[in-house]
Amino acid sequence: MDNEIRGISCEVKNCRFHDKSDNCHAGHIRVGNKSATSITDTACETFECCDECECR
Repeated sequence: MDNEIRGISCEVKNCRFHDKSDNCHAGHIRVGNKSATSITDTACETFECCDECECR
């Protein structure tokens, strides 16, 4: 994981791009819902379940 996105904090421990320091290493992120009107309407669309996780 060499592509830390500086300034992006992530607490999603079961994402393959998450590291133990709560940093994102995706290289880029996509945040969605084009029609968002509140924080609950948004989500990281770059999420991928990590190999060790049970979300697969």
